[in-house]
Amino acid sequence: MAMFSLQKSQDLNPVRTWQRRLERQRSNAVTTAQTFTFDLPKDHFVHEIHITVYETTDSDDKEARLAANLADDLLTIKVVGNGNKVLKDGNASMFKQVMKINKRKPSTGFYTLFFSDPKIGEAKPLPAWIFTSLSLILTDNAPAANAYHDIEVVVTESAYEQQDLTGWRVLVEKYLTHKTYGTNTGEQNYEHERAYKVYTYLYEMDDNDTDSATVFDLIKLLGRKPEGELTVIDVPVGLLKQENDSEIGIDTLSTGFFFIEWVRGFPAHEFASLYSKPHIKDAGTNIGLRVFERYVL
Repeated sequence: MAMFSLQKSQDLNPVRTWQRRLERQRSNAVTTAQTFTFDLPKDHFVHEIHITVYETTDSDDKEARLAANLADDLLTIKVVGNGNKVLKDGNASMFKQVMKINKRKPSTGFYTLFFSDPKIGEAKPLPAWIFTSLSLILTDNAPAANAYHDIEVVVTESAYEQQDLTGWRVLVEKYLTHKTYGTNTGEQNYEHERAYKVYTYLYEMDDNDTDSATVFDLIKLLGRKPEGELTVIDVPVGLLKQENDSEIGIDTLSTGFFFIEWVRGFPAHEFASLYSKPHIKDAGTNIGLRVFERYVL
């Protein structure tokens, strides 16, 4: 079983599609942050990965699935194949924003990762069998006093039905660096990876690692190649954020986030260099920027 929108977008066979629950994991000790590693199934197509986080003081996990125990307590999320092939890598809050971009209203304690993306037709489900290992790696913050985290993972899968995998494209989502600008003012640089086709740049702004909606007043995206220079956008951040929220409709992005997206994909690989150039009007403590890049390979 899968959500109706996923069944429709991928034309899924109803008897060859299912959701598989993995063995739940619990914090090793109360009030202690840790890293959780789930071995993902490697025998089918993976369309989506759903993560649910509970926080409870119970000595066992019998009552962990109560709605009152749901908690947004993940810090980072990764999906890694063969130990070094990074498919997803970002702050947990970034994946929440992607849910909003895809018109999935996030709820406390729930996170969804997309391989079959409803807005990116070129993104195909992950053929998990090509990997010898496939891991979902989660880090949490420390649970409350005397509390544990219980984490449950469900994978939406479908069977291989003789699809032609020639030119099969997989959606990769990650940010390369947390670029910090100290107390600088004026226009700054953030260099992007030049991959096959970029579908979304999701920007996260902060000052001294606290997300902020006001640290940059302007944003420019600039590409250069031997034949010339292209200014893709040059707009106020506030306007772009307003466009984002009106496009999403059902929800608004969290503080500090805005995005640019392309329905046909932006050919980043065609450029010799590609930069975002955020402008700082007023100095902060240590203004920073992360850009979560969503592209197909």
